[in-house]
Amino acid sequence: MIVAAIPAYNEEVAIGSMIARAKAHVDEVLVIDDGSHDATGSVAELMGATVIVHEKNAGKGAALKTAFMWALTHDVRVLVTLDADGQHNPDEIPSLLDPILWHEADLVNGARFLEGHNDVPAYRRIGQEVLTFATNLNSNVKINDSQSGFRAFASNTFDTFKFNNTGMGIESEMIADATGAGFRIKEVSITCRYDVDGSTFNPIVHGLGVLNSIVCQLERKHPLLYFGVPGLVVFFAGMILGFHTLYGYQTGGGFWVGKAMAAMMFTLLGSFGMFTGLILNSIATYVVQANRD
Repeated sequence: MIVAAIPAYNEEVAIGSMIARAKAHVDEVLVIDDGSHDATGSVAELMGATVIVHEKNAGKGAALKTAFMWALTHDVRVLVTLDADGQHNPDEIPSLLDPILWHEADLVNGARFLEGHNDVPAYRRIGQEVLTFATNLNSNVKINDSQSGFRAFASNTFDTFKFNNTGMGIESEMIADATGAGFRIKEVSITCRYDVDGSTFNPIVHGLGVLNSIVCQLERKHPLLYFGVPGLVVFFAGMILGFHTLYGYQTGGGFWVGKAMAAMMFTLLGSFGMFTGLILNSIATYVVQANRD
């Protein structure tokens, strides 16, 4: 069975059309009504979707977790996720299904930027580039659109995702989980409408929230990069200040107390950062190896 899962929050205007168009390409449509205050759930039921209702708004990550838990208890072969606001085109679902059905991928990511950034607002383009770069750095992967909510998942991936992030940072977290599990990820080109109100959040607040989530993941997964690299930079800055202070003293320029104290502080902080990164990286490596064994 192929199922389309649609997290929805106050989307009574667009949800009916999304369900009707998705049903043409899947066996069942699952709508997670994430605490909506409007008729989202009622419209979804009228359109023939299976509806799961959250009593309170818990966030997109929580809604996706509900969808994947449901898929694990049903005979679902492929789960397709897409947004409820009308930005995604359900007629493109077959493009995401094909790589999985032909056993070419475990996760298919619908990428908006494979064919350039045409018609993408500048503020979205810049924000997406930053978030995708951070996601790729954190996940050791190269994808073009880390924040896409239009994806397809094979059944062997369902129980892998941790869903630690209940909010919009879930897109990056799922990429990190997938790469950590060694899943094959493929991207296919999709279109996206920007003439609809695609978010209930301020885009700057949304972007900063997602970036913070990625940084937190980076801290847990790559402590040597998170602590060690900045520590190394600060350490070298302290060394440069120290040599400059010694040079000034030896050439008769006097002893610069302030610069000497700054050099000492930078050197100590840098050393602390590097050792912290090394220790935490050793612990993280041990934990990963223990989990594999």
